[in-house]
Amino acid sequence: MVGGLPTSTVNGFAVHPANPHVMYVAMRDGIFRSEDGGTRWTPVGSGIKRVAAVTVNPRTPAQVYAVTMDGRLFRSQDSGAGWQEVGSR
Repeated sequence: MVGGLPTSTVNGFAVHPANPHVMYVAMRDGIFRSEDGGTRWTPVGSGIKRVAAVTVNPRTPAQVYAVTMDGRLFRSQDSGAGWQEVGSR
């Protein structure tokens, strides 16, 4: 682990539109968030694995979306603290 981030492939990366110190990564091991420009990472989205992509809503940055490799779509309304499944393919 590097700063709390597993040493595996990053599948997706998103940056908060107003605060570049807040970042999210999508990985096989889940979704991780940094609030200090990538020095330390914290897992968010407990139980969400095999994440293919993550994005931040530019108009409402507290909304974060993630999609898994099997097509499940998740949304957080609180900057990654809580997640709910909102759809699948």
